[in-house]
Amino acid sequence: MAWPKVTLKRLLITSLLLRMLIILISHSHPDIYNHLDWGNRFLELGPKKFYENSVWSVSWPNQPLASILLFASIAALNKFIFSLFWWLNIHISLFPSLLIPILSNNLHIWLVKTPFIISDIFIGFLIFKIVKSAYPSRAILSASLFLFNPIVIYNSAVWGQTDSLINLLSLSGLYITFRKNYFWGIFLFFLSLLFKLSLIIYLPIFLLIIYHHLSDWKRIILYSLPTIVFIILIALPFSIYSNPVQWLWYLYTNRVLSRQGNMLNGNAFNFWAILKGIDLSLNEGIKYFGVSAKFLSQIFVAILSLIIFLKNISKKLDLKLIFILSFLISFTAFMFLTNMHERYLYPIFPPFCILFGLKSKLFNLKTYFALSAIHLINLYNLWYYPNINFIKLILEYSHYLLPRLLSVLLLILFCRFFIMYLRKEYDKI
Repeated sequence: MAWPKVTLKRLLITSLLLRMLIILISHSHPDIYNHLDWGNRFLELGPKKFYENSVWSVSWPNQPLASILLFASIAALNKFIFSLFWWLNIHISLFPSLLIPILSNNLHIWLVKTPFIISDIFIGFLIFKIVKSAYPSRAILSASLFLFNPIVIYNSAVWGQTDSLINLLSLSGLYITFRKNYFWGIFLFFLSLLFKLSLIIYLPIFLLIIYHHLSDWKRIILYSLPTIVFIILIALPFSIYSNPVQWLWYLYTNRVLSRQGNMLNGNAFNFWAILKGIDLSLNEGIKYFGVSAKFLSQIFVAILSLIIFLKNISKKLDLKLIFILSFLISFTAFMFLTNMHERYLYPIFPPFCILFGLKSKLFNLKTYFALSAIHLINLYNLWYYPNINFIKLILEYSHYLLPRLLSVLLLILFCRFFIMYLRKEYDKI
């Protein structure tokens, strides 16, 4: 019997059903309880008091206002759905009461994970759409590489993290702005920064696209205005100042960035893991040559990023270059910045799948699987969800020897990409 043809519809539905099944049977990472608590507390405190509150069940909120509004909306939806089922349980004698404790323990967690699972699916669709425009025969495979990658599924369906949503908004913003749909492109890109600041590293790429479209400057300015108005309006209910712009600056400097931690390495398999191992007690203020590791890392990443941009700044801008830049900038930041967490390698995978589909020679299946395997181990390291004792023992053996070796391998792969990019024109990679 012949296998059914893989269509986009079947691909997206299958990947969605797989994730929905996993959230029903999987463990949940402790981080997700932050999201539950923030959502519930927002409903209790309201926007103005939220960030100023000092008592939290898990930890201080360190994500911007759009993430908090999302978690609050989910908390409200959870209360509504549970109250509906509770009403049915009270008033309908045949209603299976066993559902009530199951929903009480799990419904909120399932709901919190759902937006990020849906974001996975939309990233898969975006990959398909971009690749199909150039190489239709490779579009399904490129989307499949992303949608069925264990690291992607683990991030959203098990961990319940926001990375898929942030990457969807940022990459869509870059792509749509490049296509000269300035209203939605600008809106989506800056909306990603209202959810989380991690992909502000793409801002130079966004500005490069704008620079190459300066002949449309009137439309760019016109279509930027609704985004500016939206940001101000969404900040107004939160603002403890009369000026919401002033409050936004306060939010990011005093309530978001200041609460991101100050570790030398937040469990990332990167340069700092090679140098110092996996030790969350080390502070990024540690001095080298009289200068903090944090400052040194920022200067080094800035220099590498500048080199990456200058290499092709004068070339005609196309989609391949945009996604090569996003891949390299993400990889550079992960490998060398301090306070990097394991999840922050995630942004290299959507561009990689797109570049594979666009027949970039350096972006091949062997390298993709190697990067994915290392990242999957990194996601599991230290947090151990689900707990598999013999894997834990292997990872912790000899003061995390294996993670340090994998960090070396990841650094070698980074150097290979970086050197090849410098040696060749991007359209020949």
